[in-house]
Amino acid sequence: MIHFCRKLKLHTMKKYFALVLTLSYLETGTCIAQYTILHNFNYINGGFPNGSLKLSGNMLYGVTPFGGANDSGCIFSITTNGSGYKDLFDFNGTNGNQPNKLLVLSNNVLYGMTQSGGTDSDGIVFSIHTDGSNYKILLNFNQTNGQYPHGSLILNGDKLYGMTEQGGFYGDGNIFCIDTNGNRYKDLYDFDYTYGSNPVGSLTISHSGKVLYGMTNEGQTFGGNIFSIDTDGSEYKNLLHFTGTYWGGSYGSLTLFGSTLYGITEQGGVNALGNIFSVDTNGNNYKDLLNFNGTNGKYPDGSLLLYNNKLYGTTTGGSMDSVGCIFSIDTDGKGYKDLFYFNTLDGSGPFGDLTVGGNILYGMTQDGGTNGVGVIFTIDINATASVSELSKLSEMVCLYPNPNNGQFSIAISDPELISGTQSIEVYNVLGEKVYFQSSIASYPLSINLNNQPVGVYLYRVLNEDGNLFGEGKFIVK
Repeated sequence: MIHFCRKLKLHTMKKYFALVLTLSYLETGTCIAQYTILHNFNYINGGFPNGSLKLSGNMLYGVTPFGGANDSGCIFSITTNGSGYKDLFDFNGTNGNQPNKLLVLSNNVLYGMTQSGGTDSDGIVFSIHTDGSNYKILLNFNQTNGQYPHGSLILNGDKLYGMTEQGGFYGDGNIFCIDTNGNRYKDLYDFDYTYGSNPVGSLTISHSGKVLYGMTNEGQTFGGNIFSIDTDGSEYKNLLHFTGTYWGGSYGSLTLFGSTLYGITEQGGVNALGNIFSVDTNGNNYKDLLNFNGTNGKYPDGSLLLYNNKLYGTTTGGSMDSVGCIFSIDTDGKGYKDLFYFNTLDGSGPFGDLTVGGNILYGMTQDGGTNGVGVIFTIDINATASVSELSKLSEMVCLYPNPNNGQFSIAISDPELISGTQSIEVYNVLGEKVYFQSSIASYPLSINLNNQPVGVYLYRVLNEDGNLFGEGKFIVK
């Protein structure tokens, strides 16, 4: 039976993917396994997000660089269950254009930057209350004091620290600080290409609050570098040059754990598809923890999230027909898992950092979703089997024919491999359960969903403990 199923899968795979790509999800709340779409951007309410979400209580805050009332980006809020989306503020060029990356939250005030716009069209630093009121421009960049910031701000006491990609004394970007009220701006360091240039990521602060760590995207070695600098602007140190095989700049920031920094390069590593690395805070003991190879993902973007001694991140590309993936890896480089593959309908090209609350990861994709301009998503860490683990199990589970007219069968090559009784669930694209059967006596199991509309459906096979044994998608046409 399983050999027959594999033949059916190969025969219908091209037709299946062609149909999937022409269908779209109908509403928010779409659920695939433990992945959930909280919100589909529609450009009017923002579009093509390339940053990260800020979690506070049951609220998420973020920005999109495009869309909004003036097509210059917006600031938004949404609850963690996906309800109550609000466009808090629309940029118009004069007050900023293309906000980026992560917002910083202190009490009820959000701080951020735009890549361009403002008085000199070189970007700004701004603040705004979480209800969308009291928007203020704290600083207009003017090339001399920095130009085109791409990363996020970080908050240390009453000071905000950040970087610009260009501008400064040598035109290669700079590191700066400014008070949260917009006073006492200070240019801490000007990049000069020799020791790195054009930083597009964000700074990371030491546990003591006295040292900043960061990466540049370019430099003398063409691959950027890792550096440290004291928060007063003194003691700049080049910790590491990316050279040779391991060149490749980063759009993210470093993640600090103890005395170790973890990071990602977008196109570095032995396959030039990006890698995950670690290095001590003094620049010693560099380790190449993982090389992306296309099968396990490629072109990672953003930063690594450290949670419960594991690192989580995303790639903008992946294997087969995926357009990005979510992964986890142990801090020693072992235990790599692809947790979820994006497929355009679920979102495409996650381009920013993940945020965690409890066991839930929150993030955004730059493209894809119902309207093709990005989504806000969640994924449950505890309830998600890795793609690699699940694919091995799913080889023993088969649904045929696929596509079908609502009548189909599910077969399992060896039901004894699932301990105890099994149950089967079928969900529609709204996340609604449309079929359930437990205590299945024999296989193949015939199912009739003639009463359901055409579209994409998800089926899941679980053992008696409720653990996922296999899953897949099918089309009723």
